[in-house]
Amino acid sequence: MGNLIGVDIGGSHISVGIITEDGKDIFTGSEVRMPVNSFGSKEEILEVWTDCIAAVGLSPNSLLGIAMPAPFDYQQGISLMVEQGKYLALYQVNVKKELSYRLGIPAGNILFLNDAAAFLQGEAVAGGWDSGQNLMGLTFGTGLGGAFKSGDLAEDGAVWSIPFKEGIAENYLSTSFFKNWAKERFGKTETGLKPLLDSSETRAATLDMLAVFGRHLADLIEMQAKIRKMEIVVLGGNIMKAADHFLPLVKKLLGERDIQVEIRISRLGEKAAMIGAASIHHANGKKM
Repeated sequence: MGNLIGVDIGGSHISVGIITEDGKDIFTGSEVRMPVNSFGSKEEILEVWTDCIAAVGLSPNSLLGIAMPAPFDYQQGISLMVEQGKYLALYQVNVKKELSYRLGIPAGNILFLNDAAAFLQGEAVAGGWDSGQNLMGLTFGTGLGGAFKSGDLAEDGAVWSIPFKEGIAENYLSTSFFKNWAKERFGKTETGLKPLLDSSETRAATLDMLAVFGRHLADLIEMQAKIRKMEIVVLGGNIMKAADHFLPLVKKLLGERDIQVEIRISRLGEKAAMIGAASIHHANGKKM
């Protein structure tokens, strides 16, 4: 095994894995995942992150590529999350220095990449896609992530905040879309998409809302396709587990609107962000 480690930090978990020598996968059995209380104290959060990363086995020469939610100073490694409902205790904390000290590896060996960009970067690296291809990546979870890639490295597109319909894109293309609807329609709170589909009380109405979700997605892709070159759109996140209920409609609508893009579902799942974040060490020219 090598010294290249991929890390994916989400709103409720951290996943860590050792990257294979070709940079396109994670060594079987090396992945570690732990839950994180993103509302916890600075010490509580950093302790879980440290324990999870250390669990894969490190050396002083280990290289870490970390996929991190925005807003974040990715160059300096400083958290700027304050209105996102997570990791408030880390606001203005230099995460790079904290992890360097706690893990015993040089700060220069720790690099960060936006989580949405890391997802798309990982899919492109593992897929062996040409750096000249124009890609868009969208991840649907608690929030909406979006990135674009037209060269060697994917970049965050801040798609979540794009003005869309009567608000912003995230309001219509994330788990919160279904949660807000379920609360208004059924008086249910704190429920995700899966329980809504599993319940006989809510399934039929939820299938209707997935069709609405599909129309929103087609509208967003059309909007972006009209302002930038896009050849492939890669979709990921937990909502894609229900893709059969809305993706055919998305493709149908895009075809009717003559939007010529290829739609792909993520092949790597949660591995994508780890592989993508670790790959930035290649861009820095470091030996793996």
